[in-house]
Amino acid sequence: MGAKEMFSLPVMVDASLAVEKLRVAAQVRQSHLKLRERTDPETDELCKRLVGLEEFIDGRVAYLIKNHPAYGWFSKVKGVGRENIGKVVATVDIERATTISALWKYAGFSVENGASERRVKGEKLHYNSQLRSMCWRLASSLLKAKGKFYEYYLKEKDKYYQRFENRSVKIVPATSLPKKDGKRYEPEGMISEGHVHNMALRKMIKLFLSSLWLVWREAEGLPVTSPYPIDRLGHDSLIDPWRMTDKKARGRDD
Repeated sequence: MGAKEMFSLPVMVDASLAVEKLRVAAQVRQSHLKLRERTDPETDELCKRLVGLEEFIDGRVAYLIKNHPAYGWFSKVKGVGRENIGKVVATVDIERATTISALWKYAGFSVENGASERRVKGEKLHYNSQLRSMCWRLASSLLKAKGKFYEYYLKEKDKYYQRFENRSVKIVPATSLPKKDGKRYEPEGMISEGHVHNMALRKMIKLFLSSLWLVWREAEGLPVTSPYPIDRLGHDSLIDPWRMTDKKARGRDD
């Protein structure tokens, strides 16, 4: 992954996610006990120690990520925290991701037969579910930060709204969708606002992954293809990753 210090990053990220799962389970138990007006000192102590351990591990992830080859780029993007980007890059082998499309596929953001990949009961996943989950977390942070990637999301969302309006497709709140067998569904000529939001969000995530791929590969001295598969992202011009930054890069000692 680059510098020797990066060797430990995947281990620390796996530990962080494992501890997070245990911490959430302990906090859920606390909530259930509270509803029954009960307490459990053992659960309280476990939760306290897990919170401390999680903070320690995330601190190590934040420290280790400063040695990443693409740190100079993603540290300048509003909404990219050291912990959340660490949990994205730790899962990726950039040498094996020889194309942007390969990274999209591994992250679960490729399109198969005109549709995004989904879990199918009984079938093996063709993507890394942990990476996909971490990408969605990062996307939420990018939106809240309201930087360049948020602006890109808004533009793509407007394009989708215009496209559906041109097709006479009505965009409505999810609560306005009809129900069938107790579940809401999108009939022909109607789509939910949440669906459009997720479509634009996917475009933003794919742009971020594309930018990360290019900067990372170049920093590692690995071959790169044309910066962006323009036909797939729907752009008529290249988007330079460095034009998607918002601030001065953080120093490795900051």
